Amino acid sequence: MKIKSTILTLLLFTVSILFAQKAENPDFKYDVGSIKWMKISDPGTLIVSTSKGIYGIKPNESQPAFLFDKRKNIKEENFHLKSLSPYAMFIANGMNGVTFVIDVISGKTLFDSKGEGFSLMNSRDIILPENKLVVSGLRKRKGKIGVEYSIAIFDLATGKEEYTITQKGNNNVTGIADIIKGKLIIPRKKGVDAIDLSSGNTLWTADVKNVSFVNAKEDAIYAYQSNNNGKNTTAYKINSSGKLVWKEGNKLKGKVRQAEYLPEGIAVLTDIASKSPQSKIYFLDSNSGNDLWKKAPKTKGVVSHFFTEDDGIIFGVASGGINKIKFDGTPLWKKPLKTGPSISTLAKTEKGILYITTKDADIVNEKTGESIFGKKLKYKQSKSVASTFDEKNKRYLLSCSNGLYSIDGNSGKYEVIANPKFNGKESPTSIEMRDGNILLSSSQNMMLLDANGKEIYHEFYKSPSNSMFGKIMAGALAVTSMAMAVSSAYSAGANKSSMGRYNSYGSQMNNYSKGFSKIASASFSAMSKRYKASAQTRNDKFILTKLKSGVGLVKIDKESGKKIKEILLKNKKPTYKVDEVERILYYKANKSTIYAYKI
Repeated sequence: MKIKSTILTLLLFTVSILFAQKAENPDFKYDVGSIKWMKISDPGTLIVSTSKGIYGIKPNESQPAFLFDKRKNIKEENFHLKSLSPYAMFIANGMNGVTFVIDVISGKTLFDSKGEGFSLMNSRDIILPENKLVVSGLRKRKGKIGVEYSIAIFDLATGKEEYTITQKGNNNVTGIADIIKGKLIIPRKKGVDAIDLSSGNTLWTADVKNVSFVNAKEDAIYAYQSNNNGKNTTAYKINSSGKLVWKEGNKLKGKVRQAEYLPEGIAVLTDIASKSPQSKIYFLDSNSGNDLWKKAPKTKGVVSHFFTEDDGIIFGVASGGINKIKFDGTPLWKKPLKTGPSISTLAKTEKGILYITTKDADIVNEKTGESIFGKKLKYKQSKSVASTFDEKNKRYLLSCSNGLYSIDGNSGKYEVIANPKFNGKESPTSIEMRDGNILLSSSQNMMLLDANGKEIYHEFYKSPSNSMFGKIMAGALAVTSMAMAVSSAYSAGANKSSMGRYNSYGSQMNNYSKGFSKIASASFSAMSKRYKASAQTRNDKFILTKLKSGVGLVKIDKESGKKIKEILLKNKKPTYKVDEVERILYYKANKSTIYAYKI
């Protein structure tokens, strides 16, 4: 199963009679003013920037849920949706400009920098799962003339200000803060401050200046200072009293992308900017900060996959290659595993670690890196490789340039059981099991095979035009699977990033749902329900094509391949978004009107 869909798949639709729905007959119609852009947020609210402001449209509601009209014609690059949260941040006129934080579920403005008295913003950070907003800048003095530099903390569940810390002199916030045990750990120009949130008092200031970000842990604070215009980093450890444990800091090449805090030490992944970009892995002693590895493993490129396991660190390189290193720096495997380029899958199975690239695939022993079956599966360089596990027959199915492979899950024996020929110069980009049958699909093709690879049906709907479809795939139609979002904000105390299980989309969504439910907020509760719903299996698929009367969408039943619905769109180059969870199509009918269809 391939998580990133190249076209939309939608939930069960049991109507057996085919019907067409014209663009003029939507289920809902919204007149919103001149439309600049629109996008669907993770919580499911359609965000529309117009000449009247930002509209929020919820699924299956006849009227927009809210209008944010304090600014008009907002540019997309100034409106930031916080991934895996119900929040959006609008920053006007550069990074020091007016800032708003909006709950895109309730429509409530949680923070208005001008309304709160800030004349110049210096920093603004949303901290989860604590659900706080930390801001800093020049603020009007309450009851007095003039301004002063202030740090303020707002509760995002209510929008109410909880704490204000004023500061004399030039001591601006320099990086991203964190919260731990009722203390705000915030990097500033003169040092890293620990501020007691119950009193607002500064408990201590660590003597490390101009820090870019901090990670607050139970027993210590880790501060990362950018050097050489952000090209390199120095790491510091601060104890619970504000004393530097690593007085000189540890100088790291590159910019820190990921840090994992383990009992054995701290695994740090950096990216080095150069003509030939590459990544570097460090493993730091928690006590001294020294690199525990005398010789770091060679990455020979940019690391695309990086996981910490109980017995070491496993990483994959974008250009090809996988390796696993013990925490003492010695290789766990006899030699790095050579693979093809572009690792699309690196996941655990019952037998071992499965990897899939554009040229080969295998399951290797987690301890040795050796092939479980003695030989990898090699195939011609493929533009697209899709795979899934057939639980009933205990086999892997893999589609590539060579055809559709059936790979025995116990012995590793494989054979090509079909050579699916897709039209429109396409290849299968998704594969899934449907009651014992095998469904292959791409943007314009759907093909159902029986368990032996015999074709049951093949449906192809020609793209209206390659150039138009390319634009849609890059923008309006492209739906990024929520499972692909990278975040550790809701890990509920987890201290490492481990490899996931193969074919675990549903469980991933349920895990996100559980994480959201632990945050005390009505909006996070709504997100929990939405992500739980997204774990369900889809039974139909939409394809953009040319209908008899113009461009439109056809809805295809996966079981039969039959067309069960059409939606005719007036425009030759339609702009639309699809909510794949609630099954709603939003279509820009003209410059100021949006139509919504229940699909």
